[in-house]
Amino acid sequence: MSDNTAYALLVDPSVARRDIDQTQWSNLVLLLEGAARDDLAVAVRTFVSAGSTAVIGVFDDNFLWTSLIISVDQAGAPESLSTIDDSVAEAAGEMTKAAGEAVKWVEAHYGPCSLGLFVNKKHAEALVRASDKAAAVRTASAAGGLVLSPVPPSLAIALA
Repeated sequence: MSDNTAYALLVDPSVARRDIDQTQWSNLVLLLEGAARDDLAVAVRTFVSAGSTAVIGVFDDNFLWTSLIISVDQAGAPESLSTIDDSVAEAAGEMTKAAGEAVKWVEAHYGPCSLGLFVNKKHAEALVRASDKAAAVRTASAAGGLVLSPVPPSLAIALA
């Protein structure tokens, strides 16, 4: 990834990398190809509670296609990035069940999880490209292509 790409948070040298699955990471890079430069960093600052983690999972036909775990420090700054472990990814299955298992795994390995966002690939691609992110999330939800759990209050308010 070069400096002129859409991955401001992903290329930040101050953010540690932990246990990155290269296939999931490659898919994440593909997904974020159309994102505005700071979209991910702004979402983290806005919706991930200080001292917690967020987990994002993108599913393609009930298969975990990519994931991202973002841990933030007590000041709310991103401190590490990871992907969901292969054993959890392989056991994923149906998105709602997989989301619950992923959040449990993240909490066991990274601490409290304040945001879990799981979406099918089609809706993830639309969300990345959308100028109105809240509308894209509502569309994914209405189509059954989204699981949000846990949902931070700031996100619940933004989607209301």
